[in-house]
Amino acid sequence: MAHASELTSMQMEQARPRLASDASRSLERPRVWRPLPEQAAHLLCMEDQSGDVAPRIHSRFAVTLLRAPAFVTVESSRALPADRDQILLIPRLHLCALRAQGHSGPGPVTLLLGVSDLEGLAVPDRPALVTDPECVVQLAALIEQWRRPVGLIGREAAPHSLLGRLFARAIPLGRARSSGRSLAPAQRYFRAHLGELIPTAVLADMIGLAESHFIRAFHLEFGLPPHAYHLRLRLAHAVELLACGLSVAMVAGECGFADQSHLSRKFKEVYGLTPAAWGTATLRGSDGRPPARLPERAPTVAPQPPHLLQRVC
Repeated sequence: MAHASELTSMQMEQARPRLASDASRSLERPRVWRPLPEQAAHLLCMEDQSGDVAPRIHSRFAVTLLRAPAFVTVESSRALPADRDQILLIPRLHLCALRAQGHSGPGPVTLLLGVSDLEGLAVPDRPALVTDPECVVQLAALIEQWRRPVGLIGREAAPHSLLGRLFARAIPLGRARSSGRSLAPAQRYFRAHLGELIPTAVLADMIGLAESHFIRAFHLEFGLPPHAYHLRLRLAHAVELLACGLSVAMVAGECGFADQSHLSRKFKEVYGLTPAAWGTATLRGSDGRPPARLPERAPTVAPQPPHLLQRVC
């Protein structure tokens, strides 16, 4: 394989035959799909419509290929400029948002990796950027391959060789700002109570701050006010339950939403498509046909954060 310095701009363009041309396609909404059979990998793919991506929290490790220049904000860090053909690495449960630089170009494509897809790798625990041209070419080619149905035979799930290179060449992004007082107990409480509505005053008392001071401090450290942050954690939980086959109504109840309509409205605000569309897309196998659905019942025990992160379908 050629060294990164030997890759010409022409080679890079050839390695992404359709990714660049996607700008001319009119996408009504983001696209999400499962590129490989579940027996091979737990990963999901998501292609956004534009370079502006609302603040999101994923419960999986995210590898995002930027196809247009964007300002990247991770939690409450200052917006950092990233160029086209760079790769963003976001550990699970980190808030991240993108804002297009200038005229919005094609949106990013994100791989959401399950725990089993990362086994044996030294996974970064901080958000990072990869600018290495060789990694960009290989990731673009892999995404292009996964646009079409992929069979199980002879296919490696998420190539560890590529992921290893990405992680080894990652440049950590700046840390989020801090209020000076540890707000980790409040963050942990949010993660452990994904199906509940939590009064801000309860968390403020837990930290030992006045409610208004707590809201400002939390926003400063984590990038969103407490309730908006908790909403995104609940939506990340909803994503996993939908990918496991639960109905929208069941997921709404499990994640603390008033009803199916409430979940659908908030889900679309953050992800750009309805939870029903997400569930249908991620339940389809590589042959395009939906597998048998799981039994229509909720988990007997509400998943705590460590279990949630390890239980991806």
